[in-house]
Amino acid sequence: VFGYSFMIMMPVFARDVLHLDAGGYGAIISAIGVGAALAAIFMAALGGRMRRAQLVLGSSLLFGVLLAAAALARGFWSAIALFSVVGCLMTLNSIAANTTLQLEAPDRLRGRVMGFYSFVVLGMAPLGSLQAGWVAEHFGVRTSLALGGAICFAVAAGVGWRIGRAQRAEGIGGTVVPSSSGG
Repeated sequence: VFGYSFMIMMPVFARDVLHLDAGGYGAIISAIGVGAALAAIFMAALGGRMRRAQLVLGSSLLFGVLLAAAALARGFWSAIALFSVVGCLMTLNSIAANTTLQLEAPDRLRGRVMGFYSFVVLGMAPLGSLQAGWVAEHFGVRTSLALGGAICFAVAAGVGWRIGRAQRAEGIGGTVVPSSSGG
């Protein structure tokens, strides 16, 4: 909702922030596509050897940070570089999350899980575009992109914190490990 809507804001970002014409806008969109293609090739070649859950979390964190950084890009070449990495991270996250859900979902629930995932990813996108447009209209397109990146980072950091907390609370066999704080 808050991160992937950056694509909707790209024409405005290119025109109003970077003062580019249609060719410049096309170059930025192409850079996002190149990053996405590289991520897809990487996942096809090495994705099976990686911990997908960590890849989902790591790419989510980095996506948020780099989207916020890209929102602050001052020139064409810095925007090209940052948005190509943003496209790469967006695709890494999508492929890793989709694969993880399909592999981890029980056979009898896989269709329902993937249907819900598709609804969240595709069905909620218009709401993300609505909020991004509203924020851009009232506070500027840089703020819209940076806020989307910051929210993505904050949510991913919160999820990572909760996962780490749950893992620290579990011991071998699911027993609770006493805390070292003495409390």
